[in-house]
Amino acid sequence: MTTDSMPTGFDSGPKDSSTVLYLVRHGETEYNRKGIVQGAGIDSELNDTGVAQAEALSERLAEVPIDGIYASTLRRARQTADVLASPHEPVPKTYLPDLEEIDWGVFEGDPPSEERNRAMDRVKARWREGQYGYRIAEGESIRNVEARVHRAIEQVVAQESETTVLVVTHGRYLRVLLASLLNDYGLEDMHRLGHANTCVNRVRYDNGRFEADLLNCTAHLDTQECAS
Repeated sequence: MTTDSMPTGFDSGPKDSSTVLYLVRHGETEYNRKGIVQGAGIDSELNDTGVAQAEALSERLAEVPIDGIYASTLRRARQTADVLASPHEPVPKTYLPDLEEIDWGVFEGDPPSEERNRAMDRVKARWREGQYGYRIAEGESIRNVEARVHRAIEQVVAQESETTVLVVTHGRYLRVLLASLLNDYGLEDMHRLGHANTCVNRVRYDNGRFEADLLNCTAHLDTQECAS
């Protein structure tokens, strides 16, 4: 296996206290429903199902003492964040380009087809081989996304007044984020991390270490029970 060199270590800045991060994916869009590729280049909005998912998650998180909300600048994430913010007003909301989905380049907007699926499978095979610097034509590499992850999370956990935060982002981005920050994973394992629409991942940051006690939980959408 060939593996690109790893980036420098995570630098959290001066904050001493721990931070609890609720990392969630946006609600469903019509692109999701139809299996059309949407990344940073597609600024889609939530469909009716996506709005209902966000409302269900909002009810679930209503009693969580959220100090700050961060979201991707893409519409589907901003809409989800706006719904989730409602029970916590006037909680501050910050929209970060560094939280945007991977740019899928030439695949953006492509509907399902055998040709597209084979082409995307070839890209993902390179990533599984450790070629994280391989850039999608006209798009990004996993290393590009990982660099944005580190910039965004460093900004989030450095806020002294925010000990419990909500981050609304995207599917592939969540895989890169969790795989690169959690010691039990690595980018080679990002395919193991599920990312259902409005899934909840709860991660604690403390003394330079990230630990998750909840991954890809959608208990607000169905009868599944997630570990507390």
